[in-house]
Amino acid sequence: MLSVHLLLDDGTRGFLGADQLAKLRPGAILVNTARGAIVDEAAMIAALRSGRLRHAALDVFTTEPLAPGHALTKLPNVTLSAHSAFRTPEASDNLIRRALDIAKALAAG
Repeated sequence: MLSVHLLLDDGTRGFLGADQLAKLRPGAILVNTARGAIVDEAAMIAALRSGRLRHAALDVFTTEPLAPGHALTKLPNVTLSAHSAFRTPEASDNLIRRALDIAKALAAG
C-alpha cells in the first residue's frame, strides 16, 4: 500500500506518474488524501484498469468536484470520498477551539 502525504508544489505536481506507479508491487493499493495533482490521474486510471493497481482510495482529485461520469466514478476498484478525510471529531474540535481563541484575542484587543 502507498499512502500519499505530500504538500502540493511545483516539485510534487505529478510526482506519481506512470514510471513511479509501474515500480509499485503489482496489486498495490494507493491512498491519496493529500492533493489530487500529486498523482498523474491518467496514469493512475491506466494502472487501475490494467490491474497494476488493485485499488485506489481517493479523497482528493485533480479537479474538484469530479465531473459527472468521470472515469474514476466508473471504476469498480476505486473508493471515492468528498475531500473530507480531515473531518474527524478531533479535527473539528481543534478548528472550533482555534476559532474561539482568535475571537477571544480580537475581543480582548
